[in-house]
Amino acid sequence: MRALLVGGAGFIGSHLARRLFAEGWEVHVLLRPDSDGWRLGTLPDVTQHRLALSHGPALQACIADSAPTHIFWLVGNTAWRHDGAVTQAGASVETLAGFLALLEAAARTGRPPQMVVRTGSIAEYGAQAVPFREDQRERPLTAYAASLTAATYYAQALARNLPFPIVTARLALVYGPGQAADFLVPALIGACIAGRPIILSRPTDRRDLIHVGDAVDALLCIAESNVRGGTILNVGSGTDVAVGDLADRVVGLTGANPQLVRRETIDDPVTLRLAVEALAMNLGWRARIMLDDGLERTISAVRASKAVQA
Repeated sequence: MRALLVGGAGFIGSHLARRLFAEGWEVHVLLRPDSDGWRLGTLPDVTQHRLALSHGPALQACIADSAPTHIFWLVGNTAWRHDGAVTQAGASVETLAGFLALLEAAARTGRPPQMVVRTGSIAEYGAQAVPFREDQRERPLTAYAASLTAATYYAQALARNLPFPIVTARLALVYGPGQAADFLVPALIGACIAGRPIILSRPTDRRDLIHVGDAVDALLCIAESNVRGGTILNVGSGTDVAVGDLADRVVGLTGANPQLVRRETIDDPVTLRLAVEALAMNLGWRARIMLDDGLERTISAVRASKAVQA
């Protein structure tokens, strides 16, 4: 089996690359020309293709040369995840255009893939009653979420005209080793280990969190299935935790001073939680890594990384 990971140098993509390599897949990663690919630094025998998705001939050649049995689309500029500004809309459309260019190139190749698996996000649902189900109308609140939703609809609209199925895995909030420091879990862990104060602006918000190991496991499960093209599958824990409670867990697991965590008061807490029954019923998959276990793994990885840097 051969996999082409678009966005494979990112947080989730690098974990997926390692999992695929460990299971005997031939792994190809498509990188932006300016990507440093640091997350892939310790992974041997991964073929890197550096090109812009807007460069049609290079993209076509990449797919022809790698001849993937499966393509994983893991692209999404999460720097926009909280930004609803009009200034981000144009850049988000460029990401969507890159996805469509990939589909066109894959459809034109002499050996099309068996499946394209793309990652969506819980952010596509916006602020609605929970749990979020795959068949409900999306209400994206940011350019990031809107571009993901648009890609989901394109995947469904084009399904009958493509020689391969596209399946969308809508991910809950993924955490784990190697995640950028400005995300919730690594920010909490980093502050607690460093003894640095951290302010929780929305401590009563509740979030569906899934460890990156489980997210990768679900993506692989979907890739090896016979799911119909255009299908959307939520990938989450099916539970939620208050941000303040999450902070308390991190404090306890790191042995930090609880007074490091300062909490602001809000009147409109928001809960984000996915309904995960469809994935369980269709593929028999459920998340296995409990929150405390996942946090312990992540804390250990952060400490190990700091020890190496020291």
